[in-house]
Amino acid sequence: MRRKWLAVILAAAACVLLIGAYLGTDPENRDIDEDVRAVWGGSYTALSRGVTHYSLDGPADGRLVVLVHGGTIPMFTWDDVAPRLASDGYRILCYDMYGRGYSDRPRAVYDRQLFQEQLDELLDAMDVREPVDLVGYSHGGGVAADFAAKFPSRVRSLVLISPVVYGLRTPTVLKVPVLGEILMRVRGVGTVTRRALGQFEGTPNAQRHAELVAEQAAYRGFRASLLSMLRHNALSGDYRDSLTVIGKQEFPVMIIWGPLDREITEEAIAAARSLIPRAQYHAVAGAGHDIVFKKPEHVAGAIEDFLRSSDGPQAP
Repeated sequence: MRRKWLAVILAAAACVLLIGAYLGTDPENRDIDEDVRAVWGGSYTALSRGVTHYSLDGPADGRLVVLVHGGTIPMFTWDDVAPRLASDGYRILCYDMYGRGYSDRPRAVYDRQLFQEQLDELLDAMDVREPVDLVGYSHGGGVAADFAAKFPSRVRSLVLISPVVYGLRTPTVLKVPVLGEILMRVRGVGTVTRRALGQFEGTPNAQRHAELVAEQAAYRGFRASLLSMLRHNALSGDYRDSLTVIGKQEFPVMIIWGPLDREITEEAIAAARSLIPRAQYHAVAGAGHDIVFKKPEHVAGAIEDFLRSSDGPQAP
């Protein structure tokens, strides 16, 4: 009986601590608006769900390459890759997905369809009529795969870097209303941020990138967007449906992966390759899931070689 009451008391104490932490200072204490964006600078365009932050670099007449970042780190993901591609004559488009970086955090369901629509509308807003070379990393690989499967006529070639394929699970407790919100505020954002920091630890821009990751979490809507992605199918979805569709298309595909990746397993990459038999495969020795940050020269070089060789059939 004593043990039972002790368990009840400990559970109650834990609830009190959680609620106390939840009611404490909210780390999300700022709003993104025009005044804030004026200080940041950069380029912005209004889409149906909100304002999207983007950058365009490289020659205006260069072949357009679109770079799609991962689930938690915004478009500075490409800071050490994009300049290399631009200097080689490509026109490089990077953007922040909804809920990340300096883009809006709309009150919406953050599912796979939302991110497909954002990219489609962004290309329309920029009056892009020709097929693009599409590059996606991690969750951005899933977004790129979904986009290529749904809009094959807009894709000239596809590069998937350590892409989400399947198997990423959302803790059940985060799906519970109210409790999920409390846990995300108390622990979730901090956990995600620490994992993100590990991606570029030891790199030349580590301090600046750490500050940018912390900054994006201070703007209202970041936490809700992340929780929505976890609750729906954006991070935990099975992208093999889109990969199967891509396997029936004709545009060139390349998959880049590092054998030390502990988030996207070798089995997942093998599944992706089996669904797209024509895909070229480039393994980067000594690389893990931080491949874009720790091996940018290898990633950029592989993309450049692939683009130079991918002037074959385009999507119908």
